[in-house]
Amino acid sequence: MIRVAWLGYSFLGRQASGTAQVSRKILSFLLNEKSNEVQITILLKNSHEKKLLAEDSQFSKCSWELLPNVKGRFLRSSRQYYKYCYQKRDKTYDLLHFSVPRLYPLFWLFPAKKFVCIFHAGGEISVPPDKFILSRHVYNILMKIQWKKLNAIYAVSEFGRQEICTYYRIPISRITVITPGVDNLWGLPEKPVNGLDSVKDSILIIGRWQKYKNVHTVLDSIRTSTNEVLANTPIILLGKSNLLGKNLVKKSVDSFISGGRKLSILEYVEDAQLKYLFSNVKLVIHPSLNEGFGIPAFEAFSEGAILLVHKGTPASQYLSKHDGLMTCNMLDSQDIQSSILSCLANPRRNKMQRVESLKELGMTWWDFGSQVYKSYVEILLPTH
Repeated sequence: MIRVAWLGYSFLGRQASGTAQVSRKILSFLLNEKSNEVQITILLKNSHEKKLLAEDSQFSKCSWELLPNVKGRFLRSSRQYYKYCYQKRDKTYDLLHFSVPRLYPLFWLFPAKKFVCIFHAGGEISVPPDKFILSRHVYNILMKIQWKKLNAIYAVSEFGRQEICTYYRIPISRITVITPGVDNLWGLPEKPVNGLDSVKDSILIIGRWQKYKNVHTVLDSIRTSTNEVLANTPIILLGKSNLLGKNLVKKSVDSFISGGRKLSILEYVEDAQLKYLFSNVKLVIHPSLNEGFGIPAFEAFSEGAILLVHKGTPASQYLSKHDGLMTCNMLDSQDIQSSILSCLANPRRNKMQRVESLKELGMTWWDFGSQVYKSYVEILLPTH
């Protein structure tokens, strides 16, 4: 039995986060497919996380432990971590799995034989934050110093591996690529989104209200176009708005609406509603400038959508041979406008053909979980 510990704060209560989704899918695979080989323990910081865990049926099969309480808020989580390390120094896990590259100094004091981390890509360094965040810079410096203590480093694409190598100065041979699954919507029934009109005539722009997600550039490009088609096509904007940097997007949204353009704003939708949107809109635009993988773009592709993405992102690299995918420079307004018009002239594509193509690429959550489990076994083989 392989005993694996995870820190719950990285995925609990974060349904809209891509990194959290990856963590949840790994855990789901291990709990459902490898329950006889792997024992999962979720480490929790407080009673709120305990409540979130208890309310999530997905984690009913795993064990959990509360990290010890400490006084004061200064460096609270790290002090809890070290206190746990001291109190449990005689209790040994086989693995501690970090789901993002934010590791405590001397993280290897934790009572585990091996340590693994999903970096995803180099976005913690390559994507400028919307404001200075000291902890982010500290974590990045620590990772550049401490990465040799990790027994496995995972990237979610070749693009991600190159970024990790470049920005963290980690040899590419030390980085393993495991592509996430994109089958989350397969087999789900569609569920219409209440209050939306003319979905079949609409363009869906998907991305959080952050600068690098770049939804503001697309909105501005459509708003300033003199083309009649772009002027009359309803736009749906899907993505969380209550984030740092939201004012940049809000300015574009306000200008769009004040100009009399048709814009519907959605903060979050259920998976069945996301499938409905991907399966019915005229065009899906995923304008993010920097993605380790970009799950929504692949999910939209699997539903037969005509898809427009930024040049050089993983979707453009992995799906380039397929019709119905177009790339452009998402910082160039003219390129965006002409690319959208070209996309709108394209019919939707056959879902089954696209699903088969993605299966051939191994882009299912079962494949992803299997690769992570295989890595665990290989890491522990000499000592397990």
